[in-house]
Amino acid sequence: MVACTLFWIGFGWWAITTLVQWVSAALALRRRPAPPSRHQAADFSIVAPLAGVHDASEAYVGRLAELARAGAEVLICVASERDEAAERVRAQWPGAPLLFGNDSTFNPKLNNVRKGLEAASRPVVALCDAGIALAAGELVTAAAQLSDEVGLVLALKAGERPENFAAEMECAYLNGHQARFLLAADRLGMPVASGGVTILTRDVLERIGGHQGFLNYIADDYSVVRTVRDRVGQTTWLANVMPRLPLGRRRWSDVWRRQVRWGSTRLNLTTEVKALVLFEPAIGWLASGLAGSVALLAYGVGTGTLALALAAHTIAWFAAEAWFVVGYRLPFGPRAWAAALVREALAPVLAAQAWHGRHRIDWRGTNLAAGWRPGDGAAGKSV
Repeated sequence: MVACTLFWIGFGWWAITTLVQWVSAALALRRRPAPPSRHQAADFSIVAPLAGVHDASEAYVGRLAELARAGAEVLICVASERDEAAERVRAQWPGAPLLFGNDSTFNPKLNNVRKGLEAASRPVVALCDAGIALAAGELVTAAAQLSDEVGLVLALKAGERPENFAAEMECAYLNGHQARFLLAADRLGMPVASGGVTILTRDVLERIGGHQGFLNYIADDYSVVRTVRDRVGQTTWLANVMPRLPLGRRRWSDVWRRQVRWGSTRLNLTTEVKALVLFEPAIGWLASGLAGSVALLAYGVGTGTLALALAAHTIAWFAAEAWFVVGYRLPFGPRAWAAALVREALAPVLAAQAWHGRHRIDWRGTNLAAGWRPGDGAAGKSV
């Protein structure tokens, strides 16, 4: 009786988690019907915050200059003229449109960004994460989805060109995991957000109170999504395009801290988001494989059969991820398989560290959690 119960519990959990893995990939691969483009490069104000010399890479500054030559209004935001990013930009792009100044909310990024949002003068505003190799065609394609019903479109960033295994791990987090689940949730109509390019009309930006609409939650991207939905009454979508983020070489400590910070930040959002963060390890490869192993052992299989079954489970599990990643024209070679496997094995550790660090969320030297308190509202809290 005990063996029978263990078999059905283990088999049921394995079946459900495997189904989630494949269904998430299938949903994420579904593109929404692409409406005809209604904008051109000259219709966009691109707000590009920089902080530190690393943000002002030659490739990124070159892309911003290309967008400006195509007719877009580019607004490069730097908190202080003493920031090395300013010197680097001027060296690469003489006459670059640099805006200086800093606000005093709990969010350093929005403190830097506010002046750019207020200076934006074109019909469509795009807030772009540093480093993204953004092209005018991608902007136009994504913005075509804006309408009377869709108030905001977010284009997720996809990591590419990793030069070491730590960078490959970042690809595994950005592409195969976060993008897949976010796109799947978006296709189901859920409010989701992550770093990339946030695109909305200047009218909607004004209706959410400008930069204030980014400060209702501790995560600015999630805040603007919820504000557009709750206050403006329009929906938000993830775009069909995923602009690329060239990664180059990464340090493992930086990659890991970034993932822990994102996890800790989500644990300071709504109850639903918090529950999903804590539940993630339970539906991952490791938990699914353990559940399947319990079922097989309860059934009485030998160690050889168990080993073959676990190998088949692993191949089938990551084949779903490979299907999604390749569907967005991203590579998924042997090193990507290995990185995905390591990511899944570390999922319980990541969740535990995110929970432990939820009261201290370090973003470039600032503890976001110290300044933010639920209910602070649009104004946030000064630091």
